[in-house]
Amino acid sequence: MNAWKQAGLLLALAAVAGTAATIFHPRRPPWYEVADPAEMRWSLSLEKARSLVAAGEVVWIDARRRTDYEAGHLPGAILLNPEEWGDLLFHSQESLQAAFDRPVIVYCDGDACARSAEVAARLRELMGLDPVYVLKGDWRLLHNP
Repeated sequence: MNAWKQAGLLLALAAVAGTAATIFHPRRPPWYEVADPAEMRWSLSLEKARSLVAAGEVVWIDARRRTDYEAGHLPGAILLNPEEWGDLLFHSQESLQAAFDRPVIVYCDGDACARSAEVAARLRELMGLDPVYVLKGDWRLLHNP
C-alpha cells in the first residue's frame, strides 16, 4: 500500500472515530447555537441578576400577559407587554421615569420566551433606557436559589 492510500485510510479512520466520540461519549461537551453578540450583551443570568439586586435597586419589567402577571410576579414588577404596549406604557410612565438611573431587567417565562427581548429592545430604542437586560432563566428562581 502506498503512502497516499495509508494517509487516506488513517484520515478516514480518524474521522469515524471522532464522529463516534462526538455522538456517543458520555462526557461530550454540549453543542450550542452561537448567539448574536449584540443580543448576548443584554442577556443576564440568574446569578448576575442576583448580584445586581444586591448592589442596588433594580427596576423589574414583566413582559408576560396580564393574566400571567396577575397570577404571580416579582414584587414591584411593572407589567409591560407587547399586546398592551401603549396603554401600559402610559400607566407606567412615572415608574419608568425612575428607571433612567437604575438598571432594568425584563423577564417572561424562561429562555424560550421572546417577549422579554422585544420589550427590552423597545425600551432601549423608544424610551432611551440603558441598561435594559433580558433575564435568562426562570424568574421564580430568583427568590428560591
